Amino acid sequence: MSANAYELLKSEIVSGKRKPGEIFEEKRFAAQLGVSRTPVREAVLRLAREGLLVVMPRRGTVISNISMEDIRQLYEARVMLEPQILRIAAKRADKNTLASWKAFFEGQAAQADAEVTPLPFSNEDAAQHSHDADAAFHLFLAQSLGNRYILQQMKELMAQSQRIRSLSNARRKSRYLASIQEHIRIVDALLQEDGERAAAEVLEHLHNSEDGYRRMMLEDAPDMIQMY
Repeated sequence: MSANAYELLKSEIVSGKRKPGEIFEEKRFAAQLGVSRTPVREAVLRLAREGLLVVMPRRGTVISNISMEDIRQLYEARVMLEPQILRIAAKRADKNTLASWKAFFEGQAAQADAEVTPLPFSNEDAAQHSHDADAAFHLFLAQSLGNRYILQQMKELMAQSQRIRSLSNARRKSRYLASIQEHIRIVDALLQEDGERAAAEVLEHLHNSEDGYRRMMLEDAPDMIQMY
């Protein structure tokens, strides 16, 4: 039960359904799940360790805020970790799966390019599907190393990345299309087993993503982000 409570609550935070600064009521959540407060409390403590919740003694639990410093640290960690992951993944990642990812990204690009609106997604479900796919791609690459410690680090980093993407839901089509092309170039380098080029491509992708999300968070969700 605690695993179910953890996964559901984490999904609600990462998807943006629960907003930064929002009070989380353990009793109500437990009632919704039809469980005791024990598994919910275990989920809360686990998510607090991952930085998604803040437990304040005698005051309650709130969804953690996001600051510009959080974004900086998140991408600093990803920049330190992911280029090395890709250097190794170039030799270990399954080529058939990589080819499937390339076809998926090409399909995303064609679909977004056909939209007549300046936004890449027609609704929130489509946006969330894209966010989930982006995380799944980066986690696939980490998983290809066969190292559970690195994979766990990436899971926590990608959860925070997904949360930022969800809050900046009005993602610009130009940045979205550029991001897809960056993913395609990463896959192409991996298919050619060129680890150094893949590392360089993901580094550019991360720098562009950080810059884009900083600007979009300020424009789209200024009331949900701290400047420090």
